Amino acid sequence: MNQRPNFIIMNCDDLGYGDISCYGSKKANTPTIDKMAAEGIKFTDFYMAASVCSPSRAAMLTGTYPLRIGFDTVMRPGDPIGLNPDEITIANILQKVGYATSLVGKWHLGDQHEFLPLNFGFDSYYGLPYSNDMGRNNIKTKKSNFTYPDLPDQPPLPLMKNNDVLQQQPDQRALTERYVEESVRFIRNNHDNPFFLYFAHMYTHRPQYVPKHALERTEHGAYVAAVEQIDWSLKVILSVLKELCIEENTLIIFTSDNGASPLNIVHGASNQPLRGGKGTTWEGGHRLPCIMKWKGRIDEGSECSEIVTAMDFFPTLAKLAGTNTPDDRILDGKDISSSFQNTTAFRSPHKAFFYYRGGNLEAV
Repeated sequence: MNQRPNFIIMNCDDLGYGDISCYGSKKANTPTIDKMAAEGIKFTDFYMAASVCSPSRAAMLTGTYPLRIGFDTVMRPGDPIGLNPDEITIANILQKVGYATSLVGKWHLGDQHEFLPLNFGFDSYYGLPYSNDMGRNNIKTKKSNFTYPDLPDQPPLPLMKNNDVLQQQPDQRALTERYVEESVRFIRNNHDNPFFLYFAHMYTHRPQYVPKHALERTEHGAYVAAVEQIDWSLKVILSVLKELCIEENTLIIFTSDNGASPLNIVHGASNQPLRGGKGTTWEGGHRLPCIMKWKGRIDEGSECSEIVTAMDFFPTLAKLAGTNTPDDRILDGKDISSSFQNTTAFRSPHKAFFYYRGGNLEAV
């Protein structure tokens, strides 16, 4: 059996600090996420390096503040720019030491050919190149009178497989199930070798397209139903790891790219007890849920209140994989693997955290 650990990052879209039960939600039923927290580490002071999608994801994958790599804006369909092809991602360094790598879900770091995931260390890609509202959307549910109008002059939303468009304007109510199916296929095909799966959810970005059965399970509308679909997806992934007897060799990280959008607050989203949300440099924009589980290697039921960041994933995963980080660039992330055991003795390696909004430093 492979001895190097597998890695799974499940990154949600616009999921707020107060959107899941173990972080205080009174609406969403998230038993799988709560159980993961009980069996691993719950970080209470975890930060993304940006409070909007594209810069946040770029920082997480490269281990650097967005401004350092010139990536401080949200990508739009057809933009002629994207993540610099010279940047090195987590997938790059793991691929070089024999890991199978896959991205399932949202990319949002450029949709032109030279900026797509296969150019940044991913062996395979299945998902949307940008946000799910950047297409021809129109939805009106029985439980809401709010209609999300089409965005002007948008092309059909492309579901991509590797570098090709697999389908235009897919039914988003079924998309999360398709993502789960693709993720399970990847895990099964690579369970005898080290793998890295980056599962980037469509949920809970607006509009929330959820299957009918999920909407009928809650009294709180489509947003909360989307949160509960995230919980279901995690349940499937964890069940497969257990079935294949690889849960003791797999580190799973659960988090979100930025805080809940003010546009979603009126539909049930929550950043409580934090102030602000997506697009702001208040805590509600940058401070997110983060849970890590690695059976037998992480103290169960532990809680860490030290400052850690998504930029820390890069050096931490490199260390655990037995490889080095690039020595020709500055990383802002730090190795936090020492937090996995004896959590109470762990001290943050960060002397400060910088709150950027676009190109502006707004707080430290």
